[in-house]
Amino acid sequence: MVKPHFWPDHYIQNKKTAEEAIAMIKPGQRVFIGSSCGEPQHLVRVLANASSSFMDIEIVRVMSLESTPLTLIANKTQDQIMNIRSFYLGSAKPKSLSRNLRFITPLNLSAIPRLFKSRMMPIHIALIQTSPPDDFGWLSLGISVDITLAAAQSADLVIVQVNPKMPRVLGQSFLHVNDVDIFVEYEEPLLAIPKTPDLEAANVIGRLISRHIEDGSTIQISPGTTPQATMLALQDKSDLGIHTQYLTSDIMHLYSAGVITNRCKGFNDGKMVASAAIG
Repeated sequence: MVKPHFWPDHYIQNKKTAEEAIAMIKPGQRVFIGSSCGEPQHLVRVLANASSSFMDIEIVRVMSLESTPLTLIANKTQDQIMNIRSFYLGSAKPKSLSRNLRFITPLNLSAIPRLFKSRMMPIHIALIQTSPPDDFGWLSLGISVDITLAAAQSADLVIVQVNPKMPRVLGQSFLHVNDVDIFVEYEEPLLAIPKTPDLEAANVIGRLISRHIEDGSTIQISPGTTPQATMLALQDKSDLGIHTQYLTSDIMHLYSAGVITNRCKGFNDGKMVASAAIG
């Protein structure tokens, strides 16, 4: 089918319900689902409800929170209906892995787009979530870009949940209406990462770790209870630098307080370097 040049026509002609969109998935296909807080929950819930009608579906994701609809699919999948392939475990527990067939493919995040685009791991369907289109037909991937843009650009069929709650984020985070096949309009709150619990044991560990961090040090740190406690214990340090996977709220608090200046890194001086932001 030749897509109309006038993007509003294409948008209107290809609006469907989630049930109609999910029914387009065929046995044996590989389905990419948007990551973490960008997970298109409405589409995934409909996919879960229809899971008994699928055979041999592989779902690909970077990571998912333990309480999301996608993880709930994984937890109830005990046979070959769906395999869940994750490139990063995220907050899923090892016990969850032993209960079902989802599995981990360890891989550098930067290598995944090439895997999709070269068709070494072809993506047949991409289920993603975006903001509504702007006046020029551009949809924003909002809070979860990571490999989602590469998956959408590589997929045979792109199904988008258009959610007004998704904010527009600048940068390389846009997809044009004419590059999307199916639009499902559904407004719902976005997923959020819960605040980690305040544990005294973590606070003690954090204070012990902080003693070994000198002024001017460059830090790589992960999200979690103990890392959060460690960051809180660094408030008396100075001129720290950040070169890490995730920017967290705790890092930003230290930056606002002047503890993190990135002056002494020796590489990318004056800049925090990270792959993603959480919080």
